Amino acid sequence: MYPYQDKLHPWSSHSTLSRWLKDIPAGSKVLDIGTASGALGRLSQGMGLYLNGIEPNPEWADIARPYYQEVFTGFLQEAPAGFIDSADVLVLADVLEHLPEPRSALRELAERSAPGCIFMISVPNVANLSVRLSLLFGHFDYTDRGILDRTHLHFFTRASFYQLLDEAGLKIQRSAVTPVPLNFVHPFFEQKPLGRWIHHVLAVVTPWFPTLLGYQFVVQAVKS
Repeated sequence: MYPYQDKLHPWSSHSTLSRWLKDIPAGSKVLDIGTASGALGRLSQGMGLYLNGIEPNPEWADIARPYYQEVFTGFLQEAPAGFIDSADVLVLADVLEHLPEPRSALRELAERSAPGCIFMISVPNVANLSVRLSLLFGHFDYTDRGILDRTHLHFFTRASFYQLLDEAGLKIQRSAVTPVPLNFVHPFFEQKPLGRWIHHVLAVVTPWFPTLLGYQFVVQAVKS
């Protein structure tokens, strides 16, 4: 399995979720479902939150473990009941697209969680301009990472993502859209001033055309 790349630029989904977690009261129990290598845990240090994690990849779980009170190595359905039932916040960052049945999984999480539990979720946008152009020319090619990651089992538009949340009984409190991470496309966009400026401009413009330019949709929702 290829190494997971943390999304740590200021406009990434992990950075967005980390900023939102700053509004969560200290002492709250946060469960990061799918920690990967622990990006969210590292970004959330010093917030006074009680962080637990779930990660099925043993290598990633070992890397993430220092940044969480406890990390369960295994799949979501195998995790201890207390992990989910007692959580004040459930985070699913880039997770739903990897699950065989995301609708039933999210619905079950919502049913098991306490009333008022906050869900923070991000998914990739399959209607991004790059995918649309590829389809226009007859291509739908899987890649090692990104929107068409070969490990993705499901694909979402903003409309289908919001419908998924509604069916699970979750009410959106706030939302964000992330730009294409140009720093992953080419080092120029991270190492050169002009490249960083172009990345910044894209980040500013993306919310104007979220369904066309958006790379990921990020929401905070609450159990009704």
